[in-house]
Amino acid sequence: MKLLLSTLFIILFTSCAGPTTPFGGQVLIGEKFRLDQSFTPPENINFKFSPERQYYNSPYDLQVSIVDPSFDINSFRYEILYNNRLLNRWMKTEEIQFPSKKNEPIKITFKNLSILPGNINKISFLYYPKGSETPIIHKLEVPECLKEKLPEKMNLSPFNISKSLKNNIQNISEKYGYNSNLIAALIAQESSFNPKALSFAKALGLTQVTPMAHEEINRFKKEWKIHPLFLQTNVLNLRTKLKENKINSFNDWRLDEKKSIEGGILYMNYLSDYWSQPNKQAILADAFQHDVPELDILLASYNSGPARVSRAIASHKKHWLFDKNLNEARKYVMNIKSYCYSFNQGITHEE
Repeated sequence: MKLLLSTLFIILFTSCAGPTTPFGGQVLIGEKFRLDQSFTPPENINFKFSPERQYYNSPYDLQVSIVDPSFDINSFRYEILYNNRLLNRWMKTEEIQFPSKKNEPIKITFKNLSILPGNINKISFLYYPKGSETPIIHKLEVPECLKEKLPEKMNLSPFNISKSLKNNIQNISEKYGYNSNLIAALIAQESSFNPKALSFAKALGLTQVTPMAHEEINRFKKEWKIHPLFLQTNVLNLRTKLKENKINSFNDWRLDEKKSIEGGILYMNYLSDYWSQPNKQAILADAFQHDVPELDILLASYNSGPARVSRAIASHKKHWLFDKNLNEARKYVMNIKSYCYSFNQGITHEE
């Protein structure tokens, strides 16, 4: 009998646990919760988050600060929603510091929070003021990155890159009217700022330009050549030639840092032209009406090719990025936007 009860407890426990959340595997997922935004919160209660948005590129510390002049520890209540389900907290990473004086904040810290790119991550924090059964709701929004906005800051930590490379990214991005943090984020995702990075698809350099992408860039830069071995031999042999310096910046433009940055931008321009064609604009208008996620589409096209992205949009409309053929592209887009957001904050989220 004891064995039977133990078995039933384990089954019930594991079924409640559900999928892993960003807050760890030891969090039980509870009932669904409907967000009601009609409640007007008191003006003297304030939420503050650091960082202010989700961050995907590595585990990081999330700090939540709540200022409530009427705080009473005996009635303290706050909850977390993940994808519209309440989390029954059992979090080793959660630390709560209560105020010792009036108007001091309640400080909640989550150590090593891991929000995975590619997942749907709807995260909300609910705080119940004293005597209220209606919570104040604060959503932790996804990262934002604007294609053409000039950055307020450019802090590429934790990447340790040279001042000259940083200046080249800024200068070339501004020359073409791009947000330099976006281009830096693209490079971080593609090559981790390694100018000699080589992929199995024979993509080379900071912006990982493939021989196929080179053909499009070559329309703008006819004097730029890639090494003929890229069309004749395998990746292992290419790696050997790179180590021996037989493939270098003199015989393959992608190994020139400035040209690689410019080439990546030129390929983005080619993709922008692709999506500006009338037939592609018709597909976008049908799928999104007036709210076209242009940057997401450009980045997904850079990763997976515009034709595959076009098929996904035609088939799935607004849910295009969850097409099974774009699983890697979805992570790619989310990671780049996260890097871009982080670089613009001037804050190190990674240890």
